[in-house]
Amino acid sequence: MISSFEFMNRSEKDPKRIIKAAMQEEKYGAHSVRPCKGGGILVEGTFDKPFSMEILCRILRDTGKCAEKLGVARLFYAGCAITLYRNGRVDVHRAQSTEEAIEILDEVKAIVREAFVQGD
Repeated sequence: MISSFEFMNRSEKDPKRIIKAAMQEEKYGAHSVRPCKGGGILVEGTFDKPFSMEILCRILRDTGKCAEKLGVARLFYAGCAITLYRNGRVDVHRAQSTEEAIEILDEVKAIVREAFVQGD
């Protein structure tokens, strides 16, 4: 993987690509992985902090599935399947674009914010 600086030097002639690449890199490290069987694409990203699975499972009790011991939770939001992992990793299945996935992650982050492990 190349750094933002290297990418910018290679793409000086196309400012739209520079802005798009920088935006994707800054927000959750989101990147498209592969097409989904049910349509759209799978986008992987990572939140800044890990989750307290006990709290996350309590938040998602009525809206999703949660396996506290396995450290994974799943919910459906805005037509996409969202998988949240204890370490903060997140997958958005069936997104139409990376940009759409980032918008969905912004909204999901607000829903589960109380479950993030608080640092020192």
